[in-house]
Amino acid sequence: MLDNLDPRERRIDQPTPASREAPAARPMADREVPLNGRATSETIHAWLDGELPETAVRHGEAVRDVDFWLRIEREVQVRREMKTPVHVMERIMESLPSARPEAAPWWRRQITMSPMLAVAAAVGAAAIGAALSVAVMRAR
Repeated sequence: MLDNLDPRERRIDQPTPASREAPAARPMADREVPLNGRATSETIHAWLDGELPETAVRHGEAVRDVDFWLRIEREVQVRREMKTPVHVMERIMESLPSARPEAAPWWRRQITMSPMLAVAAAVGAAAIGAALSVAVMRAR
């Protein structure tokens, strides 16, 4: 059963035909705000890819796009050069354990299994024991 979980719709105790409707029948909206802005021109894409110089794209409406991408590049450069402050790094290093934790050898680790797995293992061991005893009896 498919329930309509959209909180913007009013709550009704009885399921409505619209809530039982298959999701494919309703239009799917994957964004709250539709993106109906203008598209970036091919020349801007070429400039961003390094195929054109900045002077070739700095005209008309493209000036805003060029300025926008230049601001983003400056901000990214600042963030690339950011370093963790020394006092924060020291607190991180102090919180790490001084000794490296050692894993227990496989024979000392606790074995946990479900009851169904335990029953299956017991049945398998009994079957192997029965097959071995039959083989030993035939060999005599």
